[in-house]
Amino acid sequence: MPNIPNSPKPYDLPTFLGETVPVEFISQLKSYQLEGSALTLTCATEYHRPELHDYYGTICETTFTEPVAGRTITVRLDFLIPETFRLRFAAGEVPDNETPMVVGEFAGVTPELKETGEGLIARTGGLELHVIKHPWQLKVFSPDGELAWATKPIDIAPLMRPEEQWNPPEQRWIFMHRYGYPAGLTRNDMKKSFMSFYLHHDEHIYGFGEGYGNLDKRGTEQRLWLQEVFSNAVPAAYKQAPFYMSSRGYGLFVNTSNALNFKVGSLEHTTLSVTIEDTDFFDAYFMYGPSLKDILPRYTAVTGAPALPPQWSFGLWMGRISYNRQEQVEAVAEELRAHNIPADVIHIDTNWFEYDWACDLEFGPSKFPDPKAMTAKLAEQGFKVCLWQWPNMLVGTPMFNEGHPQGYFAKTTNDKTYTYPGFMEDGAFLDYSNPETVQWVKEKFRKLFEQGVRAIKTDFGEGAPPDAVYANVPSEAMHNRYPLLYNKAIFEVTQEVWGEDEGVVWSRSAWAGSQRYPVHWSGDGIARFEDLACVLRSTLSFGLSGFPFYSHDIGGFSGIPSPELYVRWAQLGLFSSHARAHGTPPREPWAYGDEAEVIFRKYDTLRYRLMPYIYSEAVTCVQTSLPMVRPLALEHPNDSTAVRVDDQYHFGGSLLVAPILDETNRRKVYLPAGEWFDYWTQEKLTGGRWLTVKTNLDTLPLYVKAGSILPYGPDVQYVNEKPLVPLSLELYAPSGKNAYVVKTQHAADIQISYERKGSGLELRVLNAPGRVKVELIGAKLETGVKSFSLEAGETGAVLKLG
Repeated sequence: MPNIPNSPKPYDLPTFLGETVPVEFISQLKSYQLEGSALTLTCATEYHRPELHDYYGTICETTFTEPVAGRTITVRLDFLIPETFRLRFAAGEVPDNETPMVVGEFAGVTPELKETGEGLIARTGGLELHVIKHPWQLKVFSPDGELAWATKPIDIAPLMRPEEQWNPPEQRWIFMHRYGYPAGLTRNDMKKSFMSFYLHHDEHIYGFGEGYGNLDKRGTEQRLWLQEVFSNAVPAAYKQAPFYMSSRGYGLFVNTSNALNFKVGSLEHTTLSVTIEDTDFFDAYFMYGPSLKDILPRYTAVTGAPALPPQWSFGLWMGRISYNRQEQVEAVAEELRAHNIPADVIHIDTNWFEYDWACDLEFGPSKFPDPKAMTAKLAEQGFKVCLWQWPNMLVGTPMFNEGHPQGYFAKTTNDKTYTYPGFMEDGAFLDYSNPETVQWVKEKFRKLFEQGVRAIKTDFGEGAPPDAVYANVPSEAMHNRYPLLYNKAIFEVTQEVWGEDEGVVWSRSAWAGSQRYPVHWSGDGIARFEDLACVLRSTLSFGLSGFPFYSHDIGGFSGIPSPELYVRWAQLGLFSSHARAHGTPPREPWAYGDEAEVIFRKYDTLRYRLMPYIYSEAVTCVQTSLPMVRPLALEHPNDSTAVRVDDQYHFGGSLLVAPILDETNRRKVYLPAGEWFDYWTQEKLTGGRWLTVKTNLDTLPLYVKAGSILPYGPDVQYVNEKPLVPLSLELYAPSGKNAYVVKTQHAADIQISYERKGSGLELRVLNAPGRVKVELIGAKLETGVKSFSLEAGETGAVLKLG
């Protein structure tokens, strides 16, 4: 008889599902039907009843009985474009499963279908899908025949030879299924669906949203359940997405907001598995690349193209927790201008209400007696105002008293308003699945925008109680889905008041599809050097999950940073897509001493001068779904060293940033192959090697790719304070051909191009609003001069290089 332990110790090896329950595995293709772009597979299953057994001190899951026939499972494959198909399976009919994560519409493509001795081959021109009849398996090959992806079958040939080897029933389980189940469903009250795929020995896995750990997720368990993290250095996250990309050339998006668990080689090193909780079907989208740069736009074609925030949002946001009086906000604005710290946004956090944190979406009259006059005065100085709020309506506050009788909050199972404790009084939770709630809340924000407010910080969206009842979303799906609905509502009303190209939120939480509602920041980090590398890794991971834009609190949110940490964080923050100083007061740079203020001003001023580059790169990111902050693995996927580097990054297409992440003022920098220039010294460097860099506090290691065109605007105190006159261009060792388009939100594109012919250089600049200053770096004119100007109206020059 099997030996079943009574009380396994918590450190015993885990089971695949965390519990031992009956399961059905897809085992065999019985029939198929192709209708247009949909291929439907009718499949037999094997029903297993695993159990725990003590093998001489090792407790593990196994089975001692042969499987029996289970339910018939239907697998549906919808070919959307040549490189993308949708995979769904369920017992019986496959659900439509329409979710707000998926907004893409596809006409579909009909594959060329061929029967073989093994099963079926479906060819689309972008990929080749093999359906193995028995044991059932899916394999995807590239158009040139290379295997990209394969599901784990119920059996493999070496274990299917009982006449040649000792082969009791449990062998298949403990060697094949103990740590990685093939595709299937549970057969108990706790519904789960699951699927496993093979991991190649040199495969790298990226994505899953925000992740403060290693960029390559191989060897990790990714538990996708949004949390209030209270850190930037733990496995949990505020922003996740059930999407990943593989260096083997494919991406996979699981279309659900239920809790998920991805085991990325963490239980079985050769297997990547996914389990979806509380569901009896599976729904995913497969995208072939082959490159990561190809996969990202195919993913956003399904979940929605990223939105472009307004140009002013790329300026500095200044905040603390919390400005609390009108005169204080106006004084900080005056100080920013007096200290020549360029900034565009002043953020007022939790204390703009009459009572701190008591969110009623009304300025407290004793603190902000004339908010409309305040926003108008700040606008004259070039400032926008952002306000904090949250979806937790404290019991007894005006918002609670108004919304409670209308049913605008999440409910209990007996149809009462759901309340739960936070760190303050009990609160109700706005139900953003209820259209009436959305309209009610939108009108509240509309009144604030009509007072001159320009943006809303959508905080605390990761806390939707999973045991509450919601108007239009199942409870098990709402927790992770909540930030998508929450940010959508506030983003939309921002656009309704200020215009379609002015949509922006400052959000802490996200799920798949939230790239449609930027911007997001890393949440509540700690003021310590250890968090810097974690924040950078989360930026890179978020960018490889379909989100081009990301920020973090300069200095860390919780605690008072040292001046050195404040400076190093500012250097990283000001070379992120969006920059905000925020946290425990003070966060203004002059509070950290003269040296810190000087260095902060240097990098803040540089950011504003680089705004033509930053905004132009942002436009490109939206068009391509590439992130502003790009890991080396994205730009150099065939460089075996670059793909392992996750503490430096490309900022747009031309700049390579290697931030100092500790107190030592030194680091190793990897320069990928090619020619580079040290930004500060203009020294030419050969790539494909490591450098040991020692700096002082005011130097951020920064490099420019040879051939780049780097555009600058004039010194300004806020975005678009002045026209781009003069427009300054740096040409780094121009060779061959290159072109760059400078984008602005409200003016014509400026087109820049050059072509090198021998010792000649032909330069063209179209639509510049005035004088253009040009500096050659790594090259000079025949006369020895390295800089010259094109006067207003002059569109080009033919130059002789020395």
